[in-house]
Amino acid sequence: MQRRDVLTGLALSGVALAAGCKRSARRAQASTLRVIHAQNLSNLDPIFTTEPATKDFGFLTYDQLLAVDENFQARPQMAAGWSIEDNGLSYVFGLRPGLKFHNGEPVRSQDCIASIKRWGVRDGFGQIAMSFIDGFAVIDDARFKIKLKQPFGLLPDALAKSTPSECFIMPEHMANTDAMKPVTEAIGSGPFRFLKDEWVSGSHAAWARFEGYVPRAEPVSGLAGGKVARVERVEWSIIGDPSTAMASLLAGEQDYWDAPAADLVPTLKADPNLVVEVRVKTGGYVMLQFNHLQPPFNNVEVRRAVALALDQRQFLRAVTSDPAYMASCYSYYACGTPYASEAGADIIRTADLQKARAQLQRSGYAGEKVVLLSAQDGMMGGLGQVADDLFRRLGLNTELVVMDFATMAQRRLNKAPVGKGGWSAFVTGWTGADIVNPAVNPMLRGGGERGYAGWAADPVLEALRHQWAASVDPADRMKLATAIQVQAFQTLPYLPLGSIRAPCAFRKTVTGVFPAPVQVYWNIGKSA
Repeated sequence: MQRRDVLTGLALSGVALAAGCKRSARRAQASTLRVIHAQNLSNLDPIFTTEPATKDFGFLTYDQLLAVDENFQARPQMAAGWSIEDNGLSYVFGLRPGLKFHNGEPVRSQDCIASIKRWGVRDGFGQIAMSFIDGFAVIDDARFKIKLKQPFGLLPDALAKSTPSECFIMPEHMANTDAMKPVTEAIGSGPFRFLKDEWVSGSHAAWARFEGYVPRAEPVSGLAGGKVARVERVEWSIIGDPSTAMASLLAGEQDYWDAPAADLVPTLKADPNLVVEVRVKTGGYVMLQFNHLQPPFNNVEVRRAVALALDQRQFLRAVTSDPAYMASCYSYYACGTPYASEAGADIIRTADLQKARAQLQRSGYAGEKVVLLSAQDGMMGGLGQVADDLFRRLGLNTELVVMDFATMAQRRLNKAPVGKGGWSAFVTGWTGADIVNPAVNPMLRGGGERGYAGWAADPVLEALRHQWAASVDPADRMKLATAIQVQAFQTLPYLPLGSIRAPCAFRKTVTGVFPAPVQVYWNIGKSA
């Protein structure tokens, strides 16, 4: 009897233990947001690179001094607020109490100043801002001053920008890293702490809730307001194959897919357990970037030949067949935003292959090899194939080189000739928020080798951008923005290819998903 009682007790204990393990597994599952990320995280420095995966990593790990709300207005974030003094020649910022980095150290004025300085070297809007800044001064650990050479009303907009490279605040010792070299540490002060020891490039990345984070009291709005970590962990699975990604979401193995392939959207919509919606309301924009340092696209006449042959509809159809998710856009600014217009855009409005071929013949093109880079992640593979076909029909001696986006992001920094690992053109994409005005659009530049990959040199364009930034008259800014676009259509730093409204997909157990210009995961939870 005693033996039977013991065996019965062990069996019951085993059942209880198994039930307890199942409950623990369910709790662990409910406390972890599992995200499918199409692009690999290969770089941990969101100031150094504009890679989308690194941008998303940055918003999970770091925080900004100021942030944009749902209307793209600058709001205090790490800052308690700011004041303008000395007849507009000084901004004084104060930090919120209780801010800490993930290593437990307090966030100080010195950290903010060092971070702003490093960002100002890399970012286009940051470079504009630094041209107006006369110096920095620490008032105390929680207050600092930015002194200006002349009034610059766009300083809050620059510090709050949501577009790569964002002005994230790092510890001073990290921010003192040479801006031309990436930082390899990941010590932020955001609501989630990066678990670097779990990071496997090409496969997995994870974050844990930072218990020391103090969110703002305001409701979340865009990237501003209270950032509340409603799950204990966020995990990324890097799944490049769309069919595999879809299967894992449908099976409940994953919770959220940031960029489902367009041809799979109907299947996802048909599943009653999923929500498919456009979260980034400003849409996505695709473009063809030229290398202005190397033949043949260092010749504006060759670039014009490509522009004359361009048919945006062919590129858009390579991404989606659903008209609801695509639209032509003949502007260097996001369509539907204040600066968008078709001024100067005649060269790309009507594709004419015969006229384009005649233009290429007049250009002096001598058959130089064109190396076209294309990422295979998500929608980029189809876009690269359309660009390759366009180049070949035009008469360019083209080689299409396909790779993952992270590899392409590294190769596009190579300024060497194509015979030594260089490149001629690549297809890329940005959100509408990334191109709403001349300051944030990283590709609408003419600063040469100080600018974005492609390194377009156009002193007239750069002078117009500076005038736009210095202007305090909205009507004058509008005229200057139009002049910038007209100039860009003359020199063609890159070619706009149109707009895509890309949805995300998530299981109905995921709660709190809100509109944002970036895929961010604070304020998102999971129901049982």
